[in-house]
Amino acid sequence: MKTTFPCVRGLVLLLAVGALQAADRFAFVIPGDDATPSFTDLSALNAKPAGRNGFVRIEDGHFLTDAGRLRIWGVNVCFGANFPSHEDAGKVAAHLAKLGVNGVRFHHHDTSPAPRGILGPVRDGRRSLAPEQLDRQDYFLSELHRHGIYANLNLHVGREFTAAEGFDAGEVPREVRYDKYLLYFEPRMRVLFKAFCRDYLTHVNPYRRLRRTEDPGIAMIEITNENAFNTQGAEIAAGLPPVYRDEFQRQWNQWLKARYPSTTALKAAWGAADEPLRPAIAEATAWNLNPGGWRLHQSDTGPVRMEFNQPGPATGLPAVKLDVVKAAPELHLQELQYPGLQIQPGRVYTITFWARAAAPRTVYADVSNAGPQDWSAIGFGETIALTSEWQRVQRVFRATDDIPGNTRICFKFGGSEVDFWLAGVSLRPGGEWIVLPEGQSLEAANIGIPVGGWAEPAQADVRRFMADTEAGFIRELTDYLKHDLGVRVPVTASQITYHGAKIVADTCDYADIHAYWQHPRFPRRPWDAVDWNILNTPMEAAPGRDALLGRAPWRLLDRPFTISEWNIPDPNDYAASVVPFAAMVAALQDWDGVFFFDYQSGDGAWYADHVQRFFSFNGNPAKLALFTACANLYRRGDLAPLRHVSAGTVDERLSPALALSRRIGIDPGTTAPAEAVIPSGAPLASPDGAVVWDATQPEAAHVSVVTPKTVAVWGLIGGREFDLGGVRFSLGQADRDYAVLLLTSMDGQPIASSKRLLLATVGSAENVGMKWNADRTSVGNDWGTGPAQVNAIPVTLEIPGRRLKVTALDGRGLPLEGGEAKITRGASRIQVGPEDHTLWYALTEE
Repeated sequence: MKTTFPCVRGLVLLLAVGALQAADRFAFVIPGDDATPSFTDLSALNAKPAGRNGFVRIEDGHFLTDAGRLRIWGVNVCFGANFPSHEDAGKVAAHLAKLGVNGVRFHHHDTSPAPRGILGPVRDGRRSLAPEQLDRQDYFLSELHRHGIYANLNLHVGREFTAAEGFDAGEVPREVRYDKYLLYFEPRMRVLFKAFCRDYLTHVNPYRRLRRTEDPGIAMIEITNENAFNTQGAEIAAGLPPVYRDEFQRQWNQWLKARYPSTTALKAAWGAADEPLRPAIAEATAWNLNPGGWRLHQSDTGPVRMEFNQPGPATGLPAVKLDVVKAAPELHLQELQYPGLQIQPGRVYTITFWARAAAPRTVYADVSNAGPQDWSAIGFGETIALTSEWQRVQRVFRATDDIPGNTRICFKFGGSEVDFWLAGVSLRPGGEWIVLPEGQSLEAANIGIPVGGWAEPAQADVRRFMADTEAGFIRELTDYLKHDLGVRVPVTASQITYHGAKIVADTCDYADIHAYWQHPRFPRRPWDAVDWNILNTPMEAAPGRDALLGRAPWRLLDRPFTISEWNIPDPNDYAASVVPFAAMVAALQDWDGVFFFDYQSGDGAWYADHVQRFFSFNGNPAKLALFTACANLYRRGDLAPLRHVSAGTVDERLSPALALSRRIGIDPGTTAPAEAVIPSGAPLASPDGAVVWDATQPEAAHVSVVTPKTVAVWGLIGGREFDLGGVRFSLGQADRDYAVLLLTSMDGQPIASSKRLLLATVGSAENVGMKWNADRTSVGNDWGTGPAQVNAIPVTLEIPGRRLKVTALDGRGLPLEGGEAKITRGASRIQVGPEDHTLWYALTEE
C-alpha cells in the first residue's frame, strides 16, 4: 500500500526489522506517580487551572471556553478511585496531565457506602454524604483543576434506594438494578434524588472556595448513567413488584385520561384490525414421537438432550423436555428452532406455546430472521420467566416490513443448566388483538399495562406515555439543576442509545454514547471473576461492524457529542488499538470528548505495575504509551475533521460505513435521510487519503493515518511494508502480526522539519504468570503479577539528508539508563528494537 501526503515530502523514514521471536517480551512500566518533565510530557497542552478561561459553554454545536474550542481527551475514575488520599491526589493529577489528560469523568461514586462510595448513613429517611469522602473528592478535584483537567460529574450511576429510605419491594428484574427505569416514574425516588443533587452540587469545595455549581473546572454533568425507560418497553413495568407496577399503572391511567375523554373514545381509537386465524404454519404435534420439523442447535461443550412424549399441560398435549446436560456460555449457543418459515411482511400472526421449568429460569423466544447475517426478531421477541407451573403464552404480533428471506421460531436457552419443557407450540397467520379487557375503564382508572397481544394502538400509546414520562423527568431535573441549584455548564441525561435520539434532541444540551469492542461476557453469573470469556479478535478486521464507527450515526449534528465510555477491555491481544481508533474517529467526526473507561477503579492501586483486570488503563503500558502518543491527533487537531456532512433523521440513521468519508449524524429537524453511496468491497478511506481502513484481506487488516505532524499504522501489519506520505515502515515478525507504529511531532512543526519527534512502537501487554485458556479467550482468575511484559516491535530508521539522534526512553520518557543514542547519517540504517527494552523513542535534531 502506498499513500502520499505533500506536506511531508523530502523526508523518508524506513522502518526495517531484524530477527524477532514472537515470544520475546520485556518489562515496561509507566509509573502512576510520574510527573517528571521529560520528552513525553504533554501537560503543556492544558490551560491551567481548568476554568481559567471561563465556564464551558456551547456555541456552533461544540464545547467552547473563552480560549476557543475545547476537545476532551479523558478517562474515567470509578468507585474508590473517586476518593484518593490527599497525597495520592496530587501525584495522580500531575501524572494524568503529563499523559495528556484534560478531562476526568467521576463515575460510580454513588454505588456504595463510604469508603468505596460517597454515601453516608441514612438519617430521618434521607441519605447523607460521607464527610471524609467529600473532602477527598474535593481535594482531588482541586488538584485536577490545578493541572488543567476538567471534571465530568455523574449524578446517578449505581445508587439503590434502601429500606431505611422507605423502599423495600423485594426482588426486582435485573433491568431495574441500581433503581434504573424506576427513577423515571417513582415520585419518592425523584424527591430523594433531587436532595442528593442539592447536597452534592451546592456543597462548597474548601480547596477551591467554590460550590460545585460555581466552579468553572466542572465541564459537564450527566444526570443518570445507562438508564433506559421507553426503549426497554412496558413488559418490564408489567413484571415489577406491585408497589412499583401500581404506580406505573396509576400514572399511565392519568395520561390516558388527559388523552381520551371517555372509555368509549379510547376503545374507538384502540379498535384493532383483527384478522381471522388460519391454519398453523408451524406446530409441535410430533413431540409425542420425535422432533418433527424442529432442530436442536447445541455444541460439544454444551450438550442438550430432547426427551419426547413427556406429560404436558393437558391430556393429548405431549411435551418435549429440554434436558440441559451442561449450559453453554452464551444464550444463542443452545437453541430449539423451527426453520424454513415463509412469513409475509406486515401481516398479523399469533404464536402460542406452553412452558414450565424444573426451577425458576428464563427462556428467550422469538420469530426471527434465519441468518446468516441477520438473526433479528421480526415482530415478536420476548424473555419469558418460567416457573415449575405450566403457563400458556400467547402473543399476537405484526411482522416487520423488511424480511430478507426465510424465518424461524427460535427458543434460546444457553447460560442455564435448569431443564425446561415446551408443549403446544404453534404459529398461525391472523390474530385477535386485546382492545380492552372486560372490567377495565378510564372511569375506574384500572386500565392494564399493554404488552404483547394488546391492540397495536394500545401498545403505541403506552410507548408514547413512557417517552413523555422520560422526557418530563429529564426536563424537570435539568430545570432543577440549572434554575434551582445554579448549574451553568452543559447537562445531558443518559446515553443516546438508551433514550432514543428524539428524547435527547428534545431535552439535552449535548449527546453522549458508550462503546466497547468485545466486552467480557459472563455466561452464568454476572461479573464472575473466574467464569468469563472474550472473543479476542482484532477490530481492524471489522470496519462498519466495529464498535466505534457504529456510534457515529448517533451524533446529533446541532450539539456537542461525547463518548464517555470506550475501551477494548483486557486481556485482548489487540487491545492497544483502543487509543488510535478513538483519536482517528473522534478527529474525523469532530466529536467533542473521549473518556476512556477507565483509568482506575479503586483507591489503593494508583501505582500499579501490571494489567489490572478488564478496564483499567493504569498499569497497562501499551495503552498508556499510546494515550500520550495519540493525543496530538485529536487534541492538537493534527487529523482534521472531514469536510462534508450528511444527516440522518431521529428515526433513520445513516450507515456507519460512511464515517470515514464524511461527518455523519442526525439532524433533528430533517424528515428524510441524505442519500449516500455506501462503500462496498474496497477499503474505507477519507476523501484525501489521509485515513485508510483496509480489511479487504482480514488476515492483514490495518488502518493508516497520514497527516503533516503525525503518521501511524496499526493492525495486522507484521511482515509488511508501508509508505505513508514519505514515512516508510517495513516490519518483520510481530506477535500475532499485530503492532501499532506512530510517529508524531512534539514541537508542533511538520514531521519534515520537526526537531523533536516521538516514535511509539507498541504491541500488547501481559502480566507475569498470566494464564490463557486453550482458546485464548479467558485467563479466568489467573491474571498474574507485575511488572507488565510487552513485546518488542523493532525498527530501523533511515532519514537521508538529516541527522537525528534516536534515544530509547524509559516509562517516564527519560533516556533509558544504559541506553545508547543512535544517530542517522545519510542512508545508514539504525536498528531499534528488543535490545532497547522500550515502547517509545525520542528523535531529536542535533
